[in-house]
Amino acid sequence: MKKLIPIFLAICMILITGCQSEQAFYQEIQEINDTVDQADWKQTKAGVKKLSKVYKKQKWKLQLLGDEAEYEGINVELQVLKQSVQAKDKTQVKVSLGTIRGHLLDIYSF
Repeated sequence: MKKLIPIFLAICMILITGCQSEQAFYQEIQEINDTVDQADWKQTKAGVKKLSKVYKKQKWKLQLLGDEAEYEGINVELQVLKQSVQAKDKTQVKVSLGTIRGHLLDIYSF
């Protein structure tokens, strides 16, 4: 029984820190959305880089919380997002952000 307590505490910590990383994702997505609305493509590109860094840093948590299709779907959609920003395709950027948000909702809804 005593061996289960540290495991339980570790799982709780992962879930708590996972929720904090969830907010980081949503904050970056909102900032990118705002810069696209303003047609500030330089800031949008910087925001996408930040979002990619957040994803790379938090990927291990996403792997624990979600299934492969969800966290890999985010990775694929980030590549689409980068190409859309480069092409300055406002509609596709918004679609990609919505898809990423959907994958995150699937992962974090437990």
